[in-house]
Amino acid sequence: MKKSKKITVVVVGLCIFSGFALPVSAATSAILDWHLVGKDKHIDWTGNSKYLTEFVEGTKIWNDYKPSVIREATEDTSVELTISDFSEVSAAVGVTSSRGTMKFNSYYMDDYSDVQKINVCGHEMGHALGLDHNQEGDLMFAAVTDVITLSENDKASYDESYARY
Repeated sequence: MKKSKKITVVVVGLCIFSGFALPVSAATSAILDWHLVGKDKHIDWTGNSKYLTEFVEGTKIWNDYKPSVIREATEDTSVELTISDFSEVSAAVGVTSSRGTMKFNSYYMDDYSDVQKINVCGHEMGHALGLDHNQEGDLMFAAVTDVITLSENDKASYDESYARY
């Protein structure tokens, strides 16, 4: 692996700060072996976060590509995802689990710009949708960046994962 400055490596929703960069390759899709999409082809979320505004913006990134897959839970829906915050000195900026939780680490998030917060929230939502890390320039790149739009790789990964729902 090439050494690089200021790279944040994310491992299945867990952000780890490292001095290494991932290799950049041709367009590829990258999916996980799990996702949080329910049988009705939706992720219904609940919970609270001090980054709720940025979280909602992060969900819009994905919903603009495939409308209404991610939605806030109501009394009539089952909950697939619960969001919350935590604060600790650790390698984690955001953590999404296959058990239906997404947590944002305020220890780091508080110092990020609004765009970077949206990047983290959108990235973590990508994991909830079943996407793995991909290359630089992608929302699903394993680093906190200013990217808040879907690349062709992000779309290809989402298309592949969506076919499994």
